[in-house]
Amino acid sequence: MGNTAKIPVDPEAFSKFIETAKLFERTRKLMRICLKNWYREDIGGFIGDMRAGPDHVFGEYKFENEGVSLSKSFSYDPPLDYISVWVRIYDEEDCYVAEYTAFYDRDLVCFDEKLKT
Repeated sequence: MGNTAKIPVDPEAFSKFIETAKLFERTRKLMRICLKNWYREDIGGFIGDMRAGPDHVFGEYKFENEGVSLSKSFSYDPPLDYISVWVRIYDEEDCYVAEYTAFYDRDLVCFDEKLKT
């Protein structure tokens, strides 16, 4: 059975939107705040999971823009349209350490975030 439906998103317009809205820059700022807060609240947990202190993490680790997605959550009434932006964190040996995701509403206000180690 063939699928004749097309995704209603113009890839070029979406790429331009990501750049114009500076989604990765916004997300990296929020990620930095999240990581600093985590370190302040749980030094041992931060160092255990991130394998270094914040100065080393921010100075030596690589932060890779991983993805942006448009989503619709039917857990809300009415359903919520939102944008997810995620950045992966690798140590200086290119080993995966963590992934930070920010969730934005239609007005590009971050309403949630997730850090996965």
